[in-house]
Amino acid sequence: MSDVKSPDEFIEELWGYAAEVPMAEHPWFKGIIEHWWTREQIILGETQHYLRVRSNPIYFGYMAINAAAEGLQDVQAVVQENLKEEFYSDKSHMDIMLQFLEEAGITREQADRVEPAPGTLAAIEMLIGCCQRRSALEGLAMLAFMESQHGGSGGAADSVYGELRGYYGFSERATETYSLHAVEDVGHGSRQVDIIRKYATDAESQERVRRATKLGITAFTLEWDGHVQAMTGRREFWAGVKPLSLDLPEVRLPEIVR
Repeated sequence: MSDVKSPDEFIEELWGYAAEVPMAEHPWFKGIIEHWWTREQIILGETQHYLRVRSNPIYFGYMAINAAAEGLQDVQAVVQENLKEEFYSDKSHMDIMLQFLEEAGITREQADRVEPAPGTLAAIEMLIGCCQRRSALEGLAMLAFMESQHGGSGGAADSVYGELRGYYGFSERATETYSLHAVEDVGHGSRQVDIIRKYATDAESQERVRRATKLGITAFTLEWDGHVQAMTGRREFWAGVKPLSLDLPEVRLPEIVR
């Protein structure tokens, strides 16, 4: 287990893991921003996006249950705020996601029957498993660094939204999910990072948050891989832009006696 770090040092470390697979550099996002993909391919990718978003009520539900059981009011408040924005407005995020598919003539029934690509399937199982079996704080850590990259002016969602509306010509209704994330995810991400800063202050909690953060970053990278897999029909996984951070033991083999 690593030594205890100051809150600022710890958050910087966690951002370092996200920097290994930065969202805007993933072929799904980069390909839209740089116009690699066709409209038809993007719609195929969005079927996978829909499948993952469809699982949001499951893992957010587990997170809410854990937050209530743990009795940490500010953690619970952040989870409840996320739930409110996800589900208790006029339209859920799943409804908004479906708008993209409907523009291509895909019904909810057809979308629900789409087979998840390998990356999509792995991401869904990882996200649900994390929130079911780990604390609410770990659930927030799983989401924090992805949502911080997604939201805000110039974030991945904002950049993709501009290209989908401009270059690709999708309607405002179809692309609402990206304009919504550009607004909401910057708040989600910053609130979650602040909670991590507050509660991950000892060696044990930092290690649990570290593992959950890595899980979330990997899960969402796999989800985007699933988008590309559906678009291309190829079982490929993005390698990222930096070497993988792993805490491994030093291996010392005995000298061979000849």
